[in-house]
This record gives sequence, C-alpha cells and structure tokens, in this order.
Amino acid sequence: MQLPMLPIRFLHRAQSLYPDKAAVVCQGVVEDYTEFQRRVNQLSWALLHAGVQQGDRVAYLAFNCHRMIEGYYGVPQIGAVLLCLNVRLHADEIAFILNDASPKILVVSPALLPIWDTIAERCPSVQDVWLMEDDDTPHPYPSYDSKLQNEPHTSPDLPMIDENDVAELFYTSGTTGSPKGVMMTYRNLYAHAMSILATLHLTDDVVQIVGTVPLFHVNAWGSPHYLVALGATQVVVPRFDPTLFGQAVEQYRATHALLVPTMLTALLNSQAMDHYDFSSLQQIILGGAATAYPLIEEGRARLGCECIVGYGLTETCPIVTIAYVKQPLKSLPPHEQARLQALTGLPAVGIEVEILNNDGQPIPHDGVHSGELAVRADSVMKGYWNRPDETAKVFRNGWFVTGDIAVIDAEGYINIVDRKKDIIISGGENISSLHVEDVLYAHPDVMEVAVIGIPDPKWGEIPHAVVVPKEGKALTAQDLDTFCRSRLGGFEVPKSWEIVSALPKTGTGKIMKHVLREKFWSGHDTRVI
Repeated sequence: MQLPMLPIRFLHRAQSLYPDKAAVVCQGVVEDYTEFQRRVNQLSWALLHAGVQQGDRVAYLAFNCHRMIEGYYGVPQIGAVLLCLNVRLHADEIAFILNDASPKILVVSPALLPIWDTIAERCPSVQDVWLMEDDDTPHPYPSYDSKLQNEPHTSPDLPMIDENDVAELFYTSGTTGSPKGVMMTYRNLYAHAMSILATLHLTDDVVQIVGTVPLFHVNAWGSPHYLVALGATQVVVPRFDPTLFGQAVEQYRATHALLVPTMLTALLNSQAMDHYDFSSLQQIILGGAATAYPLIEEGRARLGCECIVGYGLTETCPIVTIAYVKQPLKSLPPHEQARLQALTGLPAVGIEVEILNNDGQPIPHDGVHSGELAVRADSVMKGYWNRPDETAKVFRNGWFVTGDIAVIDAEGYINIVDRKKDIIISGGENISSLHVEDVLYAHPDVMEVAVIGIPDPKWGEIPHAVVVPKEGKALTAQDLDTFCRSRLGGFEVPKSWEIVSALPKTGTGKIMKHVLREKFWSGHDTRVI
C-alpha cells in the first residue's frame, strides 16, 4: 500500500488518540485536539468559499498566534500553499515577496496593517485581507475568527494531492540579494517530522514552548508538524523575551524549547533566572547560528537541562543534524560528552551528508580536512520558486550544497568551521571567524561577539571583533587582545576592536554580520571573501 505523505495525517491521528488533550495554548486560549481539528476544517472551508483553489498561495503577515499553527494544516489540507512572511522585513521586501509568490489571501495582524497599507496598491494578486485578531479599532477588513465562525466543522472533500506538490513557501532572508522562495513539498514536511521524531525520541508528554523561534521562520523548525504527530502540547509565546519565556515554562511546566544562541545568552543574563522555576525543562535545542561551547556549559549548569546544538537551513526544512551523544560514546567523561553536544552534530535519521572539495569530490572524514557540506535527504527542498537557475546552482551531482564549510570526524560528528562568506582570508591564511568568536565567548565578561573581515591594504583583509560586554562589566581592546593572544595564533587575533551596547540582529535573533561589514567595505570595488 502506498499512501501520500501528507502532514494532515498527523492531525487525524492526534485528534483520534488525544481528543481532549491540549494541542495549543496561546495567551489564555486553550484548544484541545478536537477543537484544533474543528478550526482547521473551518479554515479550509473559509478559504474555499473565498475562492482559494489548489495551488493558490495564502500568506500570513502576522505575529505568533495559535491561528498561524491552524494555518499550517488548514491551508495545505485543500492543496493550497502556506506562505509565512517575516514581519521584520522592510515593506519593500514584503512587497517583493508578495509579487513573487502572488498570494490570493493575506492574513495580517492589526499592528502590521500600516505595512500593508503602504504596499497594497503594489500587490494586485491579493484579493482578500483578513485580520488575524480582533481589536477595538474600526477596519475595512473582516477578522479571521469571523470568517471561520459559520463554516462547517467537518473536513471538506479533499483534492487529490501529490506528495511532491508544494505545501509551504518560505523565503530566505535575502542578505545577499533578493529573497528566494524555498518550495517545501508535502513529502519534505512529512519526512522532516519523521526524521526529528526518530532522532530525538520524543514522547507524547512533551510540552514545548513555540514562538521563541518565530512561527514565520523556516517552517517554525518543523515543530508544528512533529509535535502534532506526537499528540504533544504547543505553548505559544508572542515573541522571545526572558520574562515571557520564564512565565510560560513555569505556568505550563514546559519540557522542551527551541532557542537561538543569542536568546539563551539573554535568558542567562536576565533577572528571569531568579524569578521563575525552570526545573521542568528537559531539553533546549540551539540553532540558527553557531553556538559557543561555554554558552552550552553555562546553560546546562544553570537551567539543569540538556542543551544541545541543532543545525539546518531553510532549504532542508530545516533540521539536518542534532548533537547528541552516540551510545558507544556515553562512557566518555562528562566533559568529553559535553564537547560532543557543542558540535554541529550527527545527521538526523534519514539524512545523508558529505563534505566536498572545490572539484565536488568527497574529502576524508578525519576531523581535520574541511570542505563544503552537502546534504541528500527526503526533506531537502524541491527548489526555489520561479528561479530554476538559482536552483541549479545549489544541486550538484545529486547533492544539495549548503555554503557551509565543515569537517567530519571518524565518529561521524560534523562541525561547521564557517560560512563560505564568513571565512577571513588574511595574507593567504584562512581564519575561521567562528573559532575566534568561540575563544572570545570564553571571556567571563563577554556577552556577545561577532568577528568579521575588514579591508587592509597589506593583508587583503584582517579580523575585526565587535563585542558586547555583560551588564555592569567594562571591557577594553587591550584586555581582549591579551586574552586572545594566550589562546590563538597571532594571525588569528583580531587586529581591531569595537565595544558596543548591542549587535544588529534579524527577527530570529541571528547576528547580521553583513550590516557590520557594510561600513568597512562600502566604496571598495572588490571584497575578499
């Protein structure tokens, strides 16, 4: 028997086995799996009655909310394509995406209506606008709940859906050009969820904080699918904030969370650590950016839970690796096991990886020789929306090439050395910005750091460090230079320093190195990368 791999099957199972269990908790609203299934069906009917057909796009420009999780099921259930927009983008970037994807329906949070109002005339494909939430301000648009209110509770007649059809469309950040739409198929999403469940050994008693990684970001790291497949509970926070996070963990006895490293740093340096009970936490997965080993050690020690690294990309739906300790290595001393959990990790179940040289040939897995990380899996995207040439560039000989430089050791552990564009080439020597950052994160007074290459007339480029001190701590360039010289080769030590109060970040907490570089490279004809 061959059934199409459709994520809606996860919801059917959860509603059948856990009808009265909390599926989603969101700012006082609790939906059990029966209610969640009902509202998903009502959303599907509302979209059909609004003229949405199979293959049409439905866009969300909205903050974290249980209604968006309903969209993860109600939109693709009828064969339409879910498009979640990054609310932190500039209005012109949002307009570009809307014109590129041409959605028929836009669901928008009231607070974001000013953005829509500035671009509405430039987005002719949008035929209907719904407000994500009700508010007290008069609007010309109907609310999401009013559109669902009188719709049937039962599932509509479903179209014939091919598992290789596009189910979701997520746009990359576009830091090096116009945003590209990543096409995620039903098969991609289903396979990704099964991969995570098999790798993490999760059970139905999981209570996971969601929304720390925004629901508009990279398939929400897959959590709307694998958590529903389990029959787990999702606790939605409107955004990451140490206080909101602490309140949610304590109130709902949350067991799991997904965080970007900068979020964990902010949590550990906040008053929330003294005010809330984090004892229910069992595991935090860190991803979205490189994670320094000292941060993982501090998180484990102070929160009393497992802190491990995950790695992935939008194009892989997204998780590729998880840094767990293999059973044969669990006899290693605790500090050695902790070191393994700070690496990029082992490929998740169903994921194949390789490192390739510039000729596309495999490189030995010896933990020393580095090459571009390549991935092959059922969860790798179909391609970029309307961009066949860009798609062709990232698929080579049956592999998706990530743009990340990595080593793989004899045990199969992957470690990202750097992004191709973040490697600093100084006087012919390759300097890993991530390695220098790891050293600086070990300084007791450093909260955040970014190391970039800046132009130099003699060496081509040199390492430059931008450092945020911990609250109440004073740092000087001389202190940091001395600290690095005892731990790095002379050519690796940053040649210039900035001490700042904050680093520029994306809506998901990633440090925006391209913004830091711009003031140094502006006006240069070429950039050494």
